Amino acid sequence: MKFSNLAAAVAVGLAPVGADAAVAIYEGQGPDAESIQRVVDDFRDALGPNNGNAPVSGDPFGRRQINWDAAPDGISDPNPFPGDFFNADVNPRARGIEFRETGSTTGFQLSSTEASGEPPLFGNEQNFQAFSPERVFTPVGGTTFDVLFFDPVDQTTPATTRGLGIVFVDVEVEGSTTVDFFDKDDNLLLSRDVLVAGNQGLSFLGVVFDSFEIARVSVTSGNAIFDGTSFRGRDGVVMDDFIFGEPVPADPVPVPAAAALFPLGALIIARRRRNKR
Repeated sequence: MKFSNLAAAVAVGLAPVGADAAVAIYEGQGPDAESIQRVVDDFRDALGPNNGNAPVSGDPFGRRQINWDAAPDGISDPNPFPGDFFNADVNPRARGIEFRETGSTTGFQLSSTEASGEPPLFGNEQNFQAFSPERVFTPVGGTTFDVLFFDPVDQTTPATTRGLGIVFVDVEVEGSTTVDFFDKDDNLLLSRDVLVAGNQGLSFLGVVFDSFEIARVSVTSGNAIFDGTSFRGRDGVVMDDFIFGEPVPADPVPVPAAAALFPLGALIIARRRRNKR
């Protein structure tokens, strides 16, 4: 792995953010978990300490995350995964995040575990791998969905967050996988293509704002549609870890100057890490 030239990365990373918003972009790709681990860890550090999975207010400058291990086999392949599973009032489901269908998407599915007796990775071991074994996630019937945030204490109260990062698997076509970030007034904050990693490869995209800007995230995951049994199309993309800043009620949250994450005047810091060829 290596850093790209920072000045060049800043020029590449310019994006449509608000006049008062600063954002850092963390992205990387590689053939295996080790090749993106460092950029994922840097992103976690930027968000702050892990607040856990209890229905309590965590450190607003902390994070929550999903690696799918808390989901039982009963809501894994071949069964549907409920998009609100991780917006519940019990530990370990209190993450303050929901997944909702958009476009032609009709639901979601998690791959099964080896112990379940069902084929892992949707029976697609030649194309997919897990970043944090062993489940991965996909929309069903379409390739688009929204990510919404809620107060972990009151699961009906919309929330905003400072950042979201996603591990993608098997992005092979440039521009096929994108992530769009919106504020609570549904204004587009940032749109970003996910880096191509090739067959079975892992890609990571993480975005951190310097304030609680993000209310909704729209994800397009490849261009092949999972019909509940197999992928139809050229670029079937699945996802593993979702890592996000502590969701806070959508009212404005003051950001203490001492907690500033970005140097004055910086618009975007983009970090790209790739495996050495």
